[in-house]
Parts: sequence; structure tokens; C-alpha cells
Amino acid sequence: MNENLIIYTAVLAAATLLLLPLPVALLRGWTPQRLRSRPAAKAYACAILALYAQACLNTVPRMVNAPAGLTTACTALGVGLAVAAAVFFMQAAARTRHTDAGGAR
Repeated sequence: MNENLIIYTAVLAAATLLLLPLPVALLRGWTPQRLRSRPAAKAYACAILALYAQACLNTVPRMVNAPAGLTTACTALGVGLAVAAAVFFMQAAARTRHTDAGGAR
């Protein structure tokens, strides 16, 4: 099942480089000026971390040639993480909208 090891490695490296730095910075306290809302920043960070975990769950079992049942279970868990990410993104949008409606500019 790991005949595409180079592709899985490239996907995992790209996910690490693209998805990991921003949520780590947001969770450490850095908030971009355009965001203006610390609770929204935390929700965005959790959503992006869920997407990063999904990428790991989808690539690592294939890289190590795990049994088909384990690969399927990890993929199903990844779908759950995608749903969680969508919920966090909706929370962040609602919190940002609530902050904008409150008059903070």
C-alpha cells in the first residue's frame, strides 16, 4: 500500500510547513491585526490543527504500510476531524461577526 511513499512524504511535509506554524503562533498569543478577536483566533487555530491532524492520520498509516482496517479507521477519524474543523471555522466566523457587530474597529 506504500507504493507512493514519496508522495505521502511530500504531502506530510507540505502539511507541516503550511498548516502548523500559524496555529502554533495563534495559540502562543499572536493575533493578526485583521482578526481583532482572541477567541476567534483560538477557534481558527483549533480548526487548522484539526486539519493538520487529519493530514497526519491519512498519510502516516499508508507510509508505514498499516493493515487495511487500521488505515480505514484512521481515514474515518480524519473525516471526524474535518467535521470538527468545520465547526471550529463556523465558531470563528460567528465570533468575528459578533466582535464586528459590537463596534470594535
